[in-house]
Amino acid sequence: MNGINEYGFETGFESFPFGEMGDFRNRNAFISETIQLRKPSLKNLTAVQYLSSVESNIPDELISAQNFTEMKKLASHFSRGVTSFFGFESRLNSSDARADYLFAVSSKRGEREALAQVFTNGSLPKEFRSKKEWQNVGKFAAAWADLSSVLYNKVLGLWFEFDTTVSSETPVPSIFIQTPSLRIDTPEDIQKCSWLTHIALPLLTGQPLSEKMEHRFLHALQQLPKGASVLHIASMLSRATTGLRLVIYKINPKDIIPYLTSLGWTDNKNEFTTLIKEIECVASRIVLHINITENGIDQKIGLECAYHPDQYNLETRWEAFFDYLIEKNACLPEKKALLLDFLGVEQDDATQEFDLTSYHIAVRIQQNDFSAALVRYISHIKICYKPNHPIEAKAYPGVRLFGQTKTNTGASYQ
Repeated sequence: MNGINEYGFETGFESFPFGEMGDFRNRNAFISETIQLRKPSLKNLTAVQYLSSVESNIPDELISAQNFTEMKKLASHFSRGVTSFFGFESRLNSSDARADYLFAVSSKRGEREALAQVFTNGSLPKEFRSKKEWQNVGKFAAAWADLSSVLYNKVLGLWFEFDTTVSSETPVPSIFIQTPSLRIDTPEDIQKCSWLTHIALPLLTGQPLSEKMEHRFLHALQQLPKGASVLHIASMLSRATTGLRLVIYKINPKDIIPYLTSLGWTDNKNEFTTLIKEIECVASRIVLHINITENGIDQKIGLECAYHPDQYNLETRWEAFFDYLIEKNACLPEKKALLLDFLGVEQDDATQEFDLTSYHIAVRIQQNDFSAALVRYISHIKICYKPNHPIEAKAYPGVRLFGQTKTNTGASYQ
């Protein structure tokens, strides 16, 4: 795949820019330090440059060259500063080297404002701007960046997910809204959700939430077991559905079946109970995904599986999880090998060892004077269950920008 020069790294120099060769311990040290100063920082890349920066780590067997080119073409429409966190969706039981493209936009470090500018600076092609789904996303982005809007403080972030298996010259994203913790324990809590049901979702979808749909949504929040809450709500704009995806965190695995039953979900063979118990043995974090429509809860349920606390590229337990899926005929052995080989890190300062003590997620760092690291890891694996159907498993390899501030390193950073 593409070489280092594609995203602006310079490696050829006609003369030494800083004095004599003898000033350096050896030629290799000189070249290393010179490249370090000349290359752009990882924290200043555009969406397409971020993709290019990991392209050499993604074999064609995982994501085909054509598929990756499509992703880069899409990413090229989003300007610098829109995202520092992106990833892919890979189907584990398929040899098809196609993956979906996802990226996050945070309310911090100017990413929200950069997204709003995408819709006003002409970077989106005309065919995008002419589609009502993109027009609605643009209106949502403008409101989110407006200090006077309720969305400014309520929406913590957005996830854009592009389904590349859908044949379309103008891709439409599904949008996941990240919110403060949502659950309903008192009548007052219902009113606290009105910004979402009456403003955010109608703005994003271009139509008001039906009374029946709002009732289903609020009922799903009211039935949440103790300790659980909704932190993401998605509108699957790219799909022929008017429902909502709810992503439920901190739900005790033993509460999943009773909760689903309270929403009208049924599983006569109780196979899901067995599956949950098995997953508890190989994952320490389970996040529940449900789809609700005017007619109730969809039969297909998602279990997002990962480990707590996050170890990112340093996580060692994924191998056992893949082995479990291979035994369940839900993962090809070659997909396991490809995804584990993806893990790694690229740093502005290669002399510093990456660790989670001195490096922190970049959007949580207020200042801009930090040394960046781009971490490649497995975010989670989602298992999809539908009664009387084989389980499906999808891996979500992610790439996230981290930073090490001057106060956390003894080395100088230019």
